[in-house]
Amino acid sequence: MHNCLVVCYSRSGHTARIGKEFADLCGADLEFIDDVSSRSGPLGYLRSVYESLFHKEPRINTSGKDPGDYAVVVLGTPVWAGNMAAPMRSYLARHRMRFHRIALFCTMGGRGGDRTLEEMADLCGKAPMARIAITDAEIRRGSYRSKLQSLQSRALELEMS
Repeated sequence: MHNCLVVCYSRSGHTARIGKEFADLCGADLEFIDDVSSRSGPLGYLRSVYESLFHKEPRINTSGKDPGDYAVVVLGTPVWAGNMAAPMRSYLARHRMRFHRIALFCTMGGRGGDRTLEEMADLCGKAPMARIAITDAEIRRGSYRSKLQSLQSRALELEMS
């Protein structure tokens, strides 16, 4: 069994940046969730909000890594209209029975982090061992790193148990 897999979805690039940085920090494998349909432009944005608000599960592509092969899966999503991104919802619905242990993170413009992390945990059907919410302002300032290190130390603790 491998140690850690980081799985994230990102529309703007913020969540991907955090996911990659975390994977590099931990030496974890990284998987990005890809949309089958485009989310660019105003219509893509509106579709994203609609799918998030109404808990839709759009079609997605992944690289095919099996989360069941990992001791810990770290899941990252942006917050859309106070909810997790719809592509992450699709991933969780597809793989939730394969997770051994989970840790969660989300990125957001301002609010909704706690609700999003709760929603993710509920859909996974298990309590996360660690979770953090990072604002876009923290990303711009670089002040999120202490949160990331806290998540890392908790994830490494999980790998050893």
